Amino acid sequence: AERDELHIEIYNYLSWLHGKLSELEGRADKSMETEDTNDEDEGGEEDDQENPKKQAAKSNAIPGVNVDELQNVLDKLERTFAIIPNIKQEEEIFARKQQKREQKQSDEEARHQKQSQSLSEQKGAPFLEESLSASLTRLVKARELAGRPRRRSRKRRREIVETNPNRFYSRKMIHFDDLFQRLLQYKEENGDCLVPKKYPKDQQLACFVKDIRYNMTVLARQGLKHEEERIVRGMIPGKLLTEERVRKLNSIGFVWNAAKGCPKKSWEERFRECVEYHEANGKWPTQSMGTLGLWTHTQRRKYSKKEPLFMRTKVHKLDEVGFEWTPRGNTRMTWDEGFEMLMEYGRTNGHYDVPRPCEGTENGSDEHRFYNWVKSIHSMYRSYKLGRQHGTLTDERVVLLIKHGFVFRNY
Repeated sequence: AERDELHIEIYNYLSWLHGKLSELEGRADKSMETEDTNDEDEGGEEDDQENPKKQAAKSNAIPGVNVDELQNVLDKLERTFAIIPNIKQEEEIFARKQQKREQKQSDEEARHQKQSQSLSEQKGAPFLEESLSASLTRLVKARELAGRPRRRSRKRRREIVETNPNRFYSRKMIHFDDLFQRLLQYKEENGDCLVPKKYPKDQQLACFVKDIRYNMTVLARQGLKHEEERIVRGMIPGKLLTEERVRKLNSIGFVWNAAKGCPKKSWEERFRECVEYHEANGKWPTQSMGTLGLWTHTQRRKYSKKEPLFMRTKVHKLDEVGFEWTPRGNTRMTWDEGFEMLMEYGRTNGHYDVPRPCEGTENGSDEHRFYNWVKSIHSMYRSYKLGRQHGTLTDERVVLLIKHGFVFRNY
């Protein structure tokens, strides 16, 4: 990597020198052309005598350096060291992208300027009623001549509902007494009224319990303990919490706050449950495994944030049982961590072609994480070349990788 950087610096210096010398040579050519013009005006014989001197002066315009031979040295460097063409290619891509950005910006500015100019020259728009008055009048007359379309009578629908309310609302009707009996049956089977949100045996009962708890929360915010009885479509709504219904629910031990109904466990109890699960299954609970999985996720989140109290009192207990602070299969790796491992791999192996880990290697191991990080770099580079969103792979990081001899895959 250090030799590549040296080669690049040498090439950059010689390129700069070649550009400066070419510029000086161009100036010398112009001065000689001016002298030739003056000599032609003075006479021919003197020109023949001074031509050899002028040619010698031109050859010595840049003493000690031959621009053509310097160009040969640059060509030799490009053919010998593969990293130099790669750097030139990346610089050209970067220059083209920069040129496109500048062109786009200039086009936007020109467009905005043109729009503002046209708006300033444009007269005020006419009022809608002035421009469409005649057309709308003809439209209304045509509708009257053709006859107005018949609309559904809301009055008729209301009369049908009052005489037979189940005709239109049978699917949405909730009968409190029926759901109350189903709640009693649930309590007999489970010993409480804590119906889960996703209760497969009776999802309607689960929704009913959730809704009446929410309604009670709204009433409590208003300083009320129950609702006034009212009739809607010939009956009392099923979720209306009248004084009598609240009394019936309290009589069977209904818990209005589900969080208070669920007994809280201490950190030590959850810790023991987590260790027992690991001993029985050989892995730690995942975040999708209810309250225990949520507790495990919380410990990892506190560890990543380095919370002082947690680091002092809890971390050593989890470390003693071999708790995994990074979930299995987590392949995320920071740029600094991945780049450091990549440089170490290059110094050891002489290349950056990281192979796939052997079979049997755990998904959460450093080998898998490093391999996936390098794989993501190649994937982001393909998006980078196409001008698409390319994650954390910036222009500076692309140049840095190429300077160290990293070869991007084009497939």
